[in-house]
Amino acid sequence: MNLVLISFVVGVTLFHQLQVLPASWWAVALIPLSFFWRERRLRPLIALLLGGGWSLLNATHQLQHRLPADFEGADLLLEAVITSLPKRQGRLTSFQVEVNQLQDSQGNPLALSRLQLSWYGPGETLRVGDAWRLKVRLKRPRGTHNPAGADQERWMYSQGIQAKGYVRKWHGNKILESRAWHAWVDRLRQVIAWQLDHVVHQTSAVSLIKALAIGDKRGFGTAEWRVFNVTGTNHLVAISGLHIGIVAGWLLFVSQWFWRRSERLTLRVPALKAGSVMALLGALIYAALAGFSLPTQRALLMLLTTLGSLILGQRIQPGRSLLLAMFLVVLWDPLATLSAGFWLSFGAVAVILFCVDGRISSWTGWRQMLRIQWFVTLGLVPVLLLFFGQASLISLLVNLIMVPWFTLILVPMVLFGLPLLTLPLASGWWFSLLGWLTLHTYQLLVWFSTLPYAVFTLPDAALWFWIVAILGFLLFIFPAGIPGRGLGIWLIAPLFLLKPARPAHAELWFTLFDVGQGLACVIETKDHLMVYDTGPAYSSGFNTADSVLIPYLRSRGYTSIDRLVLSNGDSDHAGGYSALKQAVMVDDILAGEPERLQQARACQAGEGWHWNGVSFAILHPSGHERFNHANDRSCVVQVAVGEWRILLPGDIESRGEGSLLARYVKDLRSDIVVAPHHGSATSSTLPFVNAVDPDWVLVSSGYRNSYGFPKHEVVQRWQRQGAVLLNTAETGAIQFRINRGETDLAPRLYRELNSRYWSD
Repeated sequence: MNLVLISFVVGVTLFHQLQVLPASWWAVALIPLSFFWRERRLRPLIALLLGGGWSLLNATHQLQHRLPADFEGADLLLEAVITSLPKRQGRLTSFQVEVNQLQDSQGNPLALSRLQLSWYGPGETLRVGDAWRLKVRLKRPRGTHNPAGADQERWMYSQGIQAKGYVRKWHGNKILESRAWHAWVDRLRQVIAWQLDHVVHQTSAVSLIKALAIGDKRGFGTAEWRVFNVTGTNHLVAISGLHIGIVAGWLLFVSQWFWRRSERLTLRVPALKAGSVMALLGALIYAALAGFSLPTQRALLMLLTTLGSLILGQRIQPGRSLLLAMFLVVLWDPLATLSAGFWLSFGAVAVILFCVDGRISSWTGWRQMLRIQWFVTLGLVPVLLLFFGQASLISLLVNLIMVPWFTLILVPMVLFGLPLLTLPLASGWWFSLLGWLTLHTYQLLVWFSTLPYAVFTLPDAALWFWIVAILGFLLFIFPAGIPGRGLGIWLIAPLFLLKPARPAHAELWFTLFDVGQGLACVIETKDHLMVYDTGPAYSSGFNTADSVLIPYLRSRGYTSIDRLVLSNGDSDHAGGYSALKQAVMVDDILAGEPERLQQARACQAGEGWHWNGVSFAILHPSGHERFNHANDRSCVVQVAVGEWRILLPGDIESRGEGSLLARYVKDLRSDIVVAPHHGSATSSTLPFVNAVDPDWVLVSSGYRNSYGFPKHEVVQRWQRQGAVLLNTAETGAIQFRINRGETDLAPRLYRELNSRYWSD
């Protein structure tokens, strides 16, 4: 039975690795397999195939309802209900809706069900459960594609989001009705969040309290998540299986104590059964406050199988309970396995059961807790490295302190304080104390995160490295005395001794990232690294240095940058500058507008350097020139290896191009050029295009960006010159590997090489 459950989950998981969605009739073709179910030896294989078939049916249903490409950017009339807690950042509010009706301008219906929307200056408070009529513009759920970092497209697919867009200014935007009764749990969560904002005045404290009270993580930004990742405390700062277990454990203990006070009640129903019922009810209520997130679903299902067996007088093994919970979660939502939280959540419980169940040991109390924490930390290392490329080295120490603190103090205080929100005087005193404790808890985590060598980062590894290492970790946590246990360390070692590949002498690897409407690229040589621009940053705090550039550098094993060149000071080029400096040591910084960027020195035409047989030359700006537009001061760099040339012109416009032509008209010829200013109409003048005469033109722009870049006339101008034009919005990240003796250039397009069946 256990093997059958595991096989079904594996089948669902393997299906998500497909690049192309199979025809739906394959799922129907699996029906005859049920006739072979009597054959016990075939059951695991049948379960594996059925898992894949179940995923196929779910994927077919979800993908056939995506927004048709013809309606992208068109005004549509929407009637929908807000289903998520709205997230407000300045005047911008983002939220998810369930569609009741969606029509084009002709009144034709569109079959979509779930949307992600943004609304700038909605004018009134948006409440979950309210039904609205809105005019919207949508686009398909497309995300950036890069060699490392967050995969937003996968996340949107796993959330069932079929389109994203924004609300248009329109006099007809109005609320239709309030359905508080229909979404009363989420409305209660929103009310609690508002009240906590009023009684807790420290930003870091209120964000953590809301996360513990109602699973609301909207207040956490990049900086906070970095602290939690480095300290290994993600599972503590939002309602997870641990918190559900805390609530259930407290209620089980207290309920039994009170129940035993009555002889009549005890004779009617055993205290253990009564306590189990109360524990299940309390866990259900707490999970509802958390919005029934994946970790709470897993914990509820495990409690239901474990405590349910006690209530019914049956016995079920803890391992079987875990597998049943995993099977039911995947059966309910086949996309759950796309989440790292799924594997971390079930992995942690599996490791605990593995290290406790069936072992002969006299260890109790704090020694047992220390051993469990050690095994959990060790057992989850491969999962953390596989999904995030790094693992905390201090999580064991931090969790030995924080798990008891959260279990015995913070979580009980938060839950006890929720009813007090109805009493202003009591809630003010209680949450002032709780806010102070929570703030200092977070400050202690921040201090831990600043310790040297707090986190281990692993470069990209081949699949066989992971298979061998996971076997090694499993062997290593086997009980002492198991033959071959010592072999585990030797199986793990290759993963940690891995060194990523590097270019040879007189070779460069050029990678242009997909960062939306912005620019970021890197040039690697045998022993050196240059970063050109850091991508955009937004008012929400999100920046592509954290989400794209830094993860790539970590995956490549870089801990420092030899030279950072910032073409200009605009946020779409230098938005990630601050985040990059905090994460990676930068030896030298050049900028076209150094006065706007701290610690940067001015780019100066004529400066150059040589790394491992690769030459770099700054062509622009020269010190004596003055420009009316800051874009024309962009730092222009030309890179050469052998006869091959790459030109990085930043945001220069027509006058900047004219300056280059006046000084370097015979030297501008390049094989690859990044289109100036993302392909705007004010750049790529005909004389410049003729002088550069490239084979490849690379455009870094956002998908369906509001500027309309690259402009149609610019695209035609380059194409008439004979160049092939590639746009990161369509191809994802673009990489060229060029050596001195190369005879032909061929790009590596990340969206093409690493697509999945849900990729647009």
